[in-house]
Amino acid sequence: MKKFCAAISTVFVFFSSFLFLPCQAADHWGETARKVLALSGQMDERSLFSERFAHEDRAVLEKKIATLKNSIAKNTQFLEQATQKLNHISAQRASLADQYQTEAADMKTVEGNFRTAMGQTLSRFDRSPVATMHPEKKQALKKLLEQEFFPGLKQIQTYTDIVFFDIKATGKIEEKSTKVIGSKGQVKEVNLFRAGGFFLGYRDPEGAYFVLPQAGGPGMSVRADGALSRSLAAWVRGESEELPLDITDGTAIRAAEQTPDMESWVEAGGVLLYPILTAGIIGALFTVLKTFQLLIQKRLGQKKKQQIFDQVGSLDTVRDMLIKIKRCPAARVMETGLCFEGRTIDCLDNAIEEKILAEQGKLERFLSIIGVLASIAPLLGLLGTVTGMIDTFRAITFFGTGDPRMMSTGISEALITTQAGLGIAIPFLLAHHFLKRRVALLVADMEECGMGVIARFSAR
Repeated sequence: MKKFCAAISTVFVFFSSFLFLPCQAADHWGETARKVLALSGQMDERSLFSERFAHEDRAVLEKKIATLKNSIAKNTQFLEQATQKLNHISAQRASLADQYQTEAADMKTVEGNFRTAMGQTLSRFDRSPVATMHPEKKQALKKLLEQEFFPGLKQIQTYTDIVFFDIKATGKIEEKSTKVIGSKGQVKEVNLFRAGGFFLGYRDPEGAYFVLPQAGGPGMSVRADGALSRSLAAWVRGESEELPLDITDGTAIRAAEQTPDMESWVEAGGVLLYPILTAGIIGALFTVLKTFQLLIQKRLGQKKKQQIFDQVGSLDTVRDMLIKIKRCPAARVMETGLCFEGRTIDCLDNAIEEKILAEQGKLERFLSIIGVLASIAPLLGLLGTVTGMIDTFRAITFFGTGDPRMMSTGISEALITTQAGLGIAIPFLLAHHFLKRRVALLVADMEECGMGVIARFSAR
């Protein structure tokens, strides 16, 4: 700094000498030099003063910088510790979150299993004889199932008490006066008996009845018939130790109760069942008539034939014998042949053949109708099957496959029409075959007798 100030003074003095040289005298040179030197001294002092202050400021700044560095180091160390602590806390939080998710899933599983078990028990109570006798148990279970919060130990204890009560009750016999729905739909008060978990029933002056379990209200009565009624009545009176049980939870009783009658069967078969039944009625009439017609037609036995042929010489006697034979196509053919005595063999042959064809036509009349109906009935049944399946797929398109009852109409039509068609066609086919066989035997008998007449006349 000193060298810099001295250089500036020298330069100033040099230029000042050139500036003032033309206009000032030589005596002013010394004064100017003194001023320059004085000014140079002042500048040196100021330079020293500035240097001192700069040194002091540098020291202060270096101290402050050192202080800041120490502060930064401490803050950096604190930040590193805080970061490590945050990472540790984050890891703990993630671990706790995973543990919470696992435990929450386990609790959801426990709650789901518990509610599923309660739902299954509630569903079983609808068919339970014990719940029918004690409907308050079902109400308590239904109340538990309707709660939205997680079931506690008290609720679980209540559920287990209900279940164990039902289990214990299945090993006992109970009698209770309660209301049931009678077989005619009326509600009546009866002494209802329960045996274990399989039987509900009672006896009144009208007879013995099973009761279908129904925990939501009065049970439905189903009348016991025959040996079941006698056995049930004897057990209720205490005269027998044998009790008829339904181990299917009422399914067998419901199935026996809902056995379809003819009207419901026809209604379930759909529109195409009517032409099938019509064909069956018409075919049955023709079958009965043709069977009666063909069965009353007799064949001419060998003994009778021999007697007739032995009397061929006396045509009047033979004709009288043939006239007395009723309902015999062969006798009518032989009688026709006798009418052509004395004619040529060709004329006799043609006459007999014409008579055989006429008799055969009468015998085969309406047989073709039976055969046609036997062929049409299964085709109509197949058509009903197709239309029924179309209705079934239409129901599936609109309602899906969740509820099978939506498809029952189409399936009933498909199966019932096929059942009816085959049920009609099979006996018609058998009857048609039997009647054709009967016609063939009668025709063979006529041909044999006709050929015999021709042979006798040819031998004369």
